[in-house]
Amino acid sequence: MEWASAYQENQITIVYETMYNGTRSIAESIVKGINSEDQVVDIKLYNIATNDLNDIITEIFKSKAVFIGSPTVNNGIMSHTAGLMEMVKGLKFKGKKGAAFGCFGWSDASTKIIMNLLKESGFEIVGESISCNWGPDEDAMQRAFDFGRSVVSKSEI
Repeated sequence: MEWASAYQENQITIVYETMYNGTRSIAESIVKGINSEDQVVDIKLYNIATNDLNDIITEIFKSKAVFIGSPTVNNGIMSHTAGLMEMVKGLKFKGKKGAAFGCFGWSDASTKIIMNLLKESGFEIVGESISCNWGPDEDAMQRAFDFGRSVVSKSEI
């Protein structure tokens, strides 16, 4: 019955898919930002392409917030991210907060798509999405760090 409730632990799950490690770098910077403000919260970091989807879904269920990242590919999100989002949408989690991040070459579509999918899945959006053109530069890494720090310090999650 817990799956149908707004169950959550003091946990944040950050899930990403990457092509050239840019999205991974943003995810790691978000983790550092969270840790700089809150050393108690349990943070789970997963590469969707190399981890079991069922394990990731279980961690999302346990989390109070979920941040999902994907680079833009063909004006969309990567396939593992799309599959994860379809599962998340179908499970109808309650009481979760979320945000999106990613990298792009020509079009910043992935973060917009993920944000819309999170909203459709019933997540409350926190902060603004983090995106950068090509690989993350120093500014993008700082924005990711600041995002992680601010969502915890402002008690958004």
